Amino acid sequence: MVRWNAHGGIGMILNVDGSSIGNPGISGFGGLIRNSDGAWVHGFAGNIGHSNILHAELLAIYHGLVLAWELDIKDLCCYSDSKTALKLIYDHVNEWHHYAAIIYNIKDFLSRNWRVRLVHTLREGNNCADFLAKFGARNPEAYSSIAVPPDEMNLLLLADASGTIFSR
Repeated sequence: MVRWNAHGGIGMILNVDGSSIGNPGISGFGGLIRNSDGAWVHGFAGNIGHSNILHAELLAIYHGLVLAWELDIKDLCCYSDSKTALKLIYDHVNEWHHYAAIIYNIKDFLSRNWRVRLVHTLREGNNCADFLAKFGARNPEAYSSIAVPPDEMNLLLLADASGTIFSR
């Protein structure tokens, strides 16, 4: 049984996800920032063209951290369902790694003067970010800032805020 994690009511919550239709294939990323009650603060989505899921997951984390920093959030818990992306961020990465630049940019944001935790979540607890990642893959924009959630997300947001439990 899985549900969205409000992280005990401390700080803001960032959920991020990547999407790749085909892997490799048309790929996108997305994410959203909410308060501990599940209320929408801001979201984002983007299309990266023909790529793979790891690239999309890393870009989702990066753009989520950039957005949180720009919103002056000082206490953040970032949830990603990609164990591979999180491992690359926490481990030493060779400068010749295909995604070294993105990973180093993420590490730069993590070293700034704020409290950020990167946490693995299960896919079923990340439905809203999954929606935005697929939204990003379907749209032509490389990056879209989303101040108001798309209407199609309202039931997903409500399910998370009310603590709906999903089967694994």
